[in-house]
Amino acid sequence: MSIRALFGGTFDPIHQGHIDTALALLDELNIDTLHLMPNSVPPHRPQPAATAAQRLEMVKLACNTDKRLVAEDFELRSEQPSYTVKTLQNFKQQYPQDTLLFVMGMDSLVSLDSWYQWQQLTDLAHLVVMPRPGYELAQASEALGHYIKQHQCQQPGHLHQQSEGYIYLANTPLRDISATAIRNGLHAKNHHDTVPAAVAEYIEQQQLYR
Repeated sequence: MSIRALFGGTFDPIHQGHIDTALALLDELNIDTLHLMPNSVPPHRPQPAATAAQRLEMVKLACNTDKRLVAEDFELRSEQPSYTVKTLQNFKQQYPQDTLLFVMGMDSLVSLDSWYQWQQLTDLAHLVVMPRPGYELAQASEALGHYIKQHQCQQPGHLHQQSEGYIYLANTPLRDISATAIRNGLHAKNHHDTVPAAVAEYIEQQQLYR
């Protein structure tokens, strides 16, 4: 049985903060494979500057950093609304023998009870929650706080003992880099180490963020 994690984001572009976070989680939780998944953005929401195909290609290039990283295109391929519960159901069908971890920030956890069929998430996966500045468990509603308390585990080793059901507060912070600042830096060719070199080269070739 493998430990498989799913880490989604707009990835417009994917940057070194995402990669550093992913690599730290791989080591902290002893993950075998971590899927980096560009999220589908509904038409009524502000659209990414890069196309879905370009965002996916940048993720593929970034995944060359470590063989445990895999680019995942499920949400981009799906013709249905991108509900997390549907994505996890698909992964459960695809990898029935594996333990699945869904990675989110504390900002998402404290508003989890606004998500579609949110209570089903722990029937499908463990939730791995990264700290975010300005967000803490006390901000959750009473019902959500009770749910978190029921499912929370204190040790990462518990995630290996059953295939779903736990909520684990990770020590790895989500390194917060402003995508807008990165795009401005790329426009000025002043990206330094904010994006992987292969991604920066692709952005230049595609004339993105100009």
